[in-house]
Amino acid sequence: NRNTDIIITRWIMESTIEQLDSLFKGGFVNGILTILFYIIVFLIANHLITKFIRQREFKHKEAVLRIKSVLLWTLLIFSALSQITFLQDIATTLLAGGGIVAVIVGLASQEAASSAVSGMMILMSKPFKVGDTIILKEYDLRGKVTEITLSHTVIETLEKNLIMIPNTLVNKAIVENMTHETEYKIAYLSFDVSYESDLDKASEIMKEVITNHPLYYDVGKEVKIHCTELKDSGITLRARMTTRNIDDSFELCCQCRLQIKKAFDEAGIEIPYPHITLTK
Repeated sequence: NRNTDIIITRWIMESTIEQLDSLFKGGFVNGILTILFYIIVFLIANHLITKFIRQREFKHKEAVLRIKSVLLWTLLIFSALSQITFLQDIATTLLAGGGIVAVIVGLASQEAASSAVSGMMILMSKPFKVGDTIILKEYDLRGKVTEITLSHTVIETLEKNLIMIPNTLVNKAIVENMTHETEYKIAYLSFDVSYESDLDKASEIMKEVITNHPLYYDVGKEVKIHCTELKDSGITLRARMTTRNIDDSFELCCQCRLQIKKAFDEAGIEIPYPHITLTK
């Protein structure tokens, strides 16, 4: 009859509500409202912190934003899950088997954790920054740093190839920062001349060509020409010159090689090279 249907329906509703209430701390309604509250707080905090970070001049802004996201999402997930009752039993089980879990997680994440720690060391010690040109001597690698993350460093080579290097390798390598901020950069340019050549004249030509070049940066010291080696076929003269930055150094050396070679030819100064003499 009708009264029986009403009683059964009421019993089903009460049972369903009791089951839902048992799933959450403080009941179903309070649990859902609490989770919604956490989500709202998360969205507001995420917006405010992101806005604050973007308005500040951080050298590694993207890395800071990633760390912020990981921390906030972790806090939100654990806060929301803490309202669900049955997860307490799962947490107890995980803690009971924590030794096995720790070993598995430790083995799986050892490389990732090592790279993350190395990335933090690079970000804090700042041996180089995005935009710097660096040389990793162990790997015979040179390029411009385009990105630094917690796991890897990205380098763009002269051929415009992007190379992603794990930070664990970067921390172990000897890194030469070619664009370290200084007043000027020193570059060297070497030429071999024959023993019969006029060394004073050759030195004057090298000095004149370099000094008159627009990329040469005069820091109050004249261009020095040194005799660095006496070879079997010739004498090595090396010029010490200064430029404003490493890019200018490369361009100055390239252009001066051509100009000095032409000036040597006009002055009759010979650059030694292998000769073959045929006799009958």
